[in-house]
Amino acid sequence: MCINCYEEAGRPQIVNERTIKAAALIDNVYEYFGAGGYAHNVVDDWNLDDGNIDFCIDYANKDRPSDPEEEGRQACLDCLNYMKDLSIDERYSAMAIHEKMITVNG
Repeated sequence: MCINCYEEAGRPQIVNERTIKAAALIDNVYEYFGAGGYAHNVVDDWNLDDGNIDFCIDYANKDRPSDPEEEGRQACLDCLNYMKDLSIDERYSAMAIHEKMITVNG
């Protein structure tokens, strides 16, 4: 968790279908990896800019003929590709929802 990153971003608190879904996709990554797997730079270190998301997507897409963690790799790609379509404030909000820094009712 990067509370400093969140605070420097102005503590955005967007709660909508997109941020809730992104938080769920982040949660799913941790079903496979304890440290964010292929999405580590983004979901563990809160490097939420396009460049870091693209780096992680490229890394996950490298040729892996028999990746024993295929389901986890796909979970990372699903998360990263979804987050790429969010605004930066939505990305921070999704991370904050995942980290339980923002409470979602319902």
